[in-house]
Amino acid sequence: MRSVLAGAFVLAITAALACESATGDQVPVRAAPPSRHAALREALTTDARGLSFENGDWLEDLGDAPFFGLAWLARRAADGPLPPEDAARLEASLARARVLLASDLLSGDLQEKVMAALGVIEHVAAAHERGDSPDVVAVDAFLDRLDHLVGGLGDYLAGVEDASWAVRTYGPTAVTALIALVHAQYALLVDNDLTAAHLERATTLEQKITDRALRDLADATTGRSARGYAFGPGHSEIDLYPNVSMILLEARLFRLTKNETYRLQSRALYGAIQALKLSDVPARYASPYAAALLGAKTREVATLSSQNYLALALMLLFEITGEARFSDEADRVLDAIETMRGPWCLAQVHHEVCAPVCGAGRACVSMACTGDRCMTGLLHHVIDGRLANPSDPTLFCSGCNLQALYVIGYRRALAGEAF
Repeated sequence: MRSVLAGAFVLAITAALACESATGDQVPVRAAPPSRHAALREALTTDARGLSFENGDWLEDLGDAPFFGLAWLARRAADGPLPPEDAARLEASLARARVLLASDLLSGDLQEKVMAALGVIEHVAAAHERGDSPDVVAVDAFLDRLDHLVGGLGDYLAGVEDASWAVRTYGPTAVTALIALVHAQYALLVDNDLTAAHLERATTLEQKITDRALRDLADATTGRSARGYAFGPGHSEIDLYPNVSMILLEARLFRLTKNETYRLQSRALYGAIQALKLSDVPARYASPYAAALLGAKTREVATLSSQNYLALALMLLFEITGEARFSDEADRVLDAIETMRGPWCLAQVHHEVCAPVCGAGRACVSMACTGDRCMTGLLHHVIDGRLANPSDPTLFCSGCNLQALYVIGYRRALAGEAF
């Protein structure tokens, strides 16, 4: 199962968490308390060096690494020199992202290309590249082609489920929000004469999503109702991904415009997703989109990527409000993420079949037999009171682990600590 939020988001993330914005407003409003997840950060950093990596691609990834892997390394490089292995991965992942941006939109995984755009924008900000640098020009060309595609679909990606795994899995609202977030991210992090146009595009998409998807929803199990963003047309149930992706977008648009409507809406959506809360200490929220795909027998389903994006949304809420309840809740979500750590092996994740078939103790990775390796990392989900296991449809994804590293870095930056 793909882990992309695509708003699925994602999310758009700030480049200068502790700096003043162009309008002179302090961001964040006030510093967060120190991060308490240093041990998890160190463990996941060690884990990340054991992930399969080839030609700029994390092979256990399910689509998110062109953003989160590249951005995590770029932000760390901005804080100081990287170890040689990490520096090499940064350069290789950046090179691959450039190739993805230049490729045909309808050939291969479009979602991965959108993530590459977010990753390159993060690199541009971290490296302090000029607004007319080759990387910015490449992003401009990609977004121009993407806008023609999205505009041709009416600026809301309903009706394309058969052609897009992301829209099918996460819904038109979340994926359209991701596109808006790319524009918002550009407006925030890139300084050139296109900034205003990208902000206008983000606000246009936000209005289209609101017109199509904001409605009264209910949790299918508890019956609790809330006004929030629907998964897509014809859906009346509340889901986590569309609402978290819209929190990200609304919070980012408030940061860019200071229009109080966006801040009020992001706070209201936080209230709406409380209908999905499964536990408080640690804080874990249900991921209804995944229940059927994973064969859940109860409401107790939470995917790692959805919890990562939730924690990030809470941090953006803290960033624009300074309210401790949001940073506290983000920390409790990270506590829940920390409990998702478990064992996995290459042969349990790579399911391609080599010819000849790999023997015992071997795994087929990139269509070549290699020695099986077993490692530890954050697993893909918790379900029905247990952690993911090898019999589930998905056990592990490197993109989710790179997400978590990025999220922890973001939390640290809110406290004025090194990413």
